[in-house]
Amino acid sequence: MTTVQSTDFHIMRGHVADGTVIIAPSGKRFTLKNTLRGWVVVGPDGVECSGTLSSAYDVEYFVVNGLQTH
Repeated sequence: MTTVQSTDFHIMRGHVADGTVIIAPSGKRFTLKNTLRGWVVVGPDGVECSGTLSSAYDVEYFVVNGLQTH
């Protein structure tokens, strides 16, 4: 399992993988999950917070931009 800061997240570093733990600037830990239709980011409370992300680029965009306020 990989753990990465949201500001350091990048698709070319192998961070788009099932089970990757992403630490937001607030210190909250989010988990990246693979589904049949794409990827989802699950919050520390176990609730999906991203919707379905269909590509690795979409995952990176959500993590780098969307998690900055979480």
